[in-house]
Amino acid sequence: MTSVCVIGIYVDDMDKAVEFYCEKLGFKEAQRYNDGCIVRLENDGPPLILEKVEKQNKIEYPGKSQIVLGIETDNIEKAVREMRNKGIEFLYDSPQAFVAGFSMAMRDPSGNVLELLQFNKE
Repeated sequence: MTSVCVIGIYVDDMDKAVEFYCEKLGFKEAQRYNDGCIVRLENDGPPLILEKVEKQNKIEYPGKSQIVLGIETDNIEKAVREMRNKGIEFLYDSPQAFVAGFSMAMRDPSGNVLELLQFNKE
């Protein structure tokens, strides 16, 4: 059997990453391991594991092969407004249409790309 049990995200500044994922995106810190070099975050889906690394990798988005964390919302316009009020900067001014709905891309403090997604209901 194959199933996703955890999503790993490498970050160069653990404090900034925990603040971003918890205070701005609403994840909950569940546990710290190895003197805080690894932090487990919980949400309604698979847990996220933040792992400390030495330096950022400049990720080219979009159009290059990569893994992008998707966060689903039922109302992308409202979610974008709320996230902007929390200081999140998006890569676009407004939601972008794609074949399954709308998306808005953002970067975490380490440069990892995340997409806020609203899927068509029909």
